[in-house]
Amino acid sequence: MKILTQWLRAYLPGLPATDAQLAEDLTLRGIAVDGIYPLGDGNGSFYEMDVTTNRVDAMNHYGVAREAAAIYGLQFPPLVYALPKARPAAKAFSVLIEAEDACGRFTARVLRDVIISGSLDWFAGAEVATYFELLEQKQISNAVDATNYAWLGMGQPTHVFDLDKLEGGIVVRRAKKGERLKTLDGVERVLDPEDLIIADHVKPLGLAGVMGGWDSMITPETKNVLVEAAWFDPVAVRRTARRHGLHTDASHRFERGADFNAAEVASALVSSILLASGGWIEGDLVDVRVPAIEARTASRKPVPLALSEVRRILGATIDAEGITAATVEGVLAALGCGLEKTTDAAW
Repeated sequence: MKILTQWLRAYLPGLPATDAQLAEDLTLRGIAVDGIYPLGDGNGSFYEMDVTTNRVDAMNHYGVAREAAAIYGLQFPPLVYALPKARPAAKAFSVLIEAEDACGRFTARVLRDVIISGSLDWFAGAEVATYFELLEQKQISNAVDATNYAWLGMGQPTHVFDLDKLEGGIVVRRAKKGERLKTLDGVERVLDPEDLIIADHVKPLGLAGVMGGWDSMITPETKNVLVEAAWFDPVAVRRTARRHGLHTDASHRFERGADFNAAEVASALVSSILLASGGWIEGDLVDVRVPAIEARTASRKPVPLALSEVRRILGATIDAEGITAATVEGVLAALGCGLEKTTDAAW
């Protein structure tokens, strides 16, 4: 995975370390930097990184920047993308989650009168064209590049549909036997009844968490867009992807567990990039959640943590005092964990 130090520093402007020192410190923390390649002309470097599958949170620039903030004790600002006020909609866009075991959250935002063009460096800290050029990431259009920017930047896969090609609203469901879908790679696929798909009221639109469909893709003629950001079950995505012999950037992340809370922020990010070229928002964000999945992900019960267990697992340290409660609290708080003291004597 390639990570730009310029992009990291945009998320964390006070980062005091050189690129070489940061690479060493990240590697010592378990996020291995295998190579550093200077880009010249004040563009910093890019890291070739080996991020293990249990650290999906660090498979993006924001996640690596969060780790750097924890290393150096820096305040880490949350991601916030302001959007213009939406114009009223005659009625809310329809979203139905039928496969409640496999889709925990689905957000949809309608953008009207958009202009499909090349990507712009649309504001400081989100320089899409510059970052993509440095990463040698293919640029397609501002709409598609916006979705790629979201997973490269914050690790959340998203998708954009040509709204005028949808018939009715969105339904997240299992495929029907014999249904067919031409995916964005140009391959017509016969769907399995176990495949998790995104459909409209008439036809399949894409393999959920894997790849979108050809018939609803963005083209230069697109005027109205539906921005999707969702949470899909890792097992459901993995099974669908493997049945069809697909491994995509989206499936790579969903298979390892996406952040349930990231969908709304990612939707705002993608919408901001698109609206920078023109257009407006119709209606409020449609945000459909499955309570049972939210309860076991974003709203799950606190996890007990005993200092004695931390010391037992991590072992001895150079410091005679060993791992202290202050150290554990500092690291977890820096990584965004909420903490509550208990009466456990071991703590």
